Formats: sequence, structure tokens, C-alpha cells
Amino acid sequence: GQQHQPAQDQAECDGAPARKDRQSAELRALEDRGSQDRDQDRKNRFLQEARAAAAVTHPAIAQVYDVDEGPEGLFIAMELVEGKTVKALIQGRELDLLGALEIATQVGGGLQKAHEAGIVHRDIKPENVVVTPDGHAKILDFGLAKLLEPTAPEAPEGISHMETLAKTQAGFVLGTLRYMSPEQARGQAVDHRSDIFSLGIVLYEMVTGQLPFSGTTALDTLHAIAFE
Repeated sequence: GQQHQPAQDQAECDGAPARKDRQSAELRALEDRGSQDRDQDRKNRFLQEARAAAAVTHPAIAQVYDVDEGPEGLFIAMELVEGKTVKALIQGRELDLLGALEIATQVGGGLQKAHEAGIVHRDIKPENVVVTPDGHAKILDFGLAKLLEPTAPEAPEGISHMETLAKTQAGFVLGTLRYMSPEQARGQAVDHRSDIFSLGIVLYEMVTGQLPFSGTTALDTLHAIAFE
């Protein structure tokens, strides 16, 4: 089917309302970053997790309608959310303290529902939260972060992991790095607490307009998160 620009990308670029199409759904082709020999196993794990995420319904979670593999690869069909990303709201200085707290409360409620179902988002950041014109926060991309996270087999933990992550993912994951939890930065296993930490960073930025952890380079940022 026809592909549409992801709603959050458009909102992030110009702050305009996300575009509608006839189905009010967003179709997105997903690039798998795994190597060929691990390709199918990775896809299977992704499909299993994304379908589990699709079963979670909550007003603060953008609904996933379908996740499957077609001739052109993996695709996901999700609710097309109209509004502005939290990133656009921060950049436009459109949030006051009460607005920031309301968004964080709504997102926290959505995360709680997902966590109760055993689903961890892994990539909570301002670009992945859209606020609709009537003030409802929606978390995007549940079930996607596992597919898109770095794939260094047998990656060491600690400094070596951070160096690998900074070198291989600096361009792709620069926005994500700033919102990682310490365990993500160190290459350790993550659970629901990682999402809560990332939400805390987003709330801090909504209120202050600044990030609590930010370095000159990707590695500096990871080191600050992991050890400061």
C-alpha cells in the first residue's frame, strides 16, 4: 500500500498537525538492522513482541492495528495521531508546568498499562509522544524499539559497550541516547524501570527546557548517564 510520512516526523519538522489519510492509519515499512544470518530470528522475535504490544490498549498509547511481514519486508499499521510531538512543544516553548505534569501523568498511565502486560517501550523520548489538539498525550512506536536497537552480538558491558554504541549508532540514535537509562547506556538488560527513568528525563526537559545529561559527543552523553 501507499506509504505515508510518519506523523511524528512531520510534526517534528514543522509543528503542523499530522496529516490524515482515508484510513486514518499510518503504514510504515521497517528496516531491520540485523545481519543476514540473524535476520529471520530477529524478525520473529520482533513480530512476537510487536503483536504483544498491539494487544495493549490505553488512551495514552497509539493503537497498533497490524504488524506483519510482506514481500517488501516488515510493516506496521498504527493509529495516525494528529497533533504535535512533545519535542515540537518544547522547542516552541508551549508548555507550562501544569501542562508538562499533565502530559507526564498521561504517559505514565500508558506505560503502567504496558508494563503490567510485560511490555517495555525502551525508547521514551519527546519525539515519541504526540499531544492531540484536545490535550491527549499518545505514546508512539510501542513494540518498535527492540527491532531498532543496536545489534552488536556479545557486546561487552560498561565502557566498551558505550564506545561501540557511540561509534556505530551516533547518527541513528543521537536523539535516543539523551533519554537512555543508565542500564541501557551500560548495555545491561532493561525492564519497566528504564521507561520510568526516560520519562523522568522527558519531564525534566519539558519543565526546564534543558536536558539533565548531555555531553559534547555521544560517548560523553552515555558516560554522563551511566556514571554521573
